[in-house]
Amino acid sequence: CIGTSSSLSAVVTGPGGKAAGSKEEDLALTREILMNSMGSDLGDGGDADAPAPAKEDAPKKAKKQKKKKSPPPEVGPVEMDVSKLDIRVGVIQEAWEHEEADKLFCEKIDIGEEEPRQIASGLRAYYKAEDLVGKRVCVLANLKSRKLLGFPSHGMVLCASTEDGSSVVFVDPPADAAIGERVMCDGFDGEPATENQVGKKKILDKVFPDLKTDQSGVATYKGVPLTAGSGSCVAEGGLADAQVS
Repeated sequence: CIGTSSSLSAVVTGPGGKAAGSKEEDLALTREILMNSMGSDLGDGGDADAPAPAKEDAPKKAKKQKKKKSPPPEVGPVEMDVSKLDIRVGVIQEAWEHEEADKLFCEKIDIGEEEPRQIASGLRAYYKAEDLVGKRVCVLANLKSRKLLGFPSHGMVLCASTEDGSSVVFVDPPADAAIGERVMCDGFDGEPATENQVGKKKILDKVFPDLKTDQSGVATYKGVPLTAGSGSCVAEGGLADAQVS
């Protein structure tokens, strides 16, 4: 025990037995004693009672973003020009008068296919049947077959005609043009339309007004000659300034 005596005063010492001096040193020593004491109680795992760090949430899987479908490319309006017409060089093999129509001839025309085309033409007022056989012609081939008073007509023979209808003549292909060769027009080189498209899109109504013969009788589209072989297609007899259809 510690006795009381007026000649003795209490001395605070640190863990190493060193005496404290001023109040500030007393506080520092006291703090050091407390820290050392806590360390000895906790041992090597000084942070044993410390709360465990919170587990980080596992990163959520990013949702797959649906790829937006790109809009289809814009398609410009299809040009309705003479390239949509499939005009072929042909030769009439047979011709006879339609039994029920006094204006129609029935013809078989070779245009380079396996079988000749059967085509009806309203030309009896301008030609005789015997004048047609062996005649080289220009045939509009991409038309749907239709019956004309019972006769299945699959195509159209191109002719030039005056405005009053007083003269109608064949449009003749060049002599060296091959049977089945496509009649072309410079600057209008697209693929021909299908038979269905010609009807549904009314292509003939849009193209025929610009098919005419020039002053020399050359068949033209918007002033550009129709050609095959090594030359131009010309209205028989050079019929000038006439409508072609």
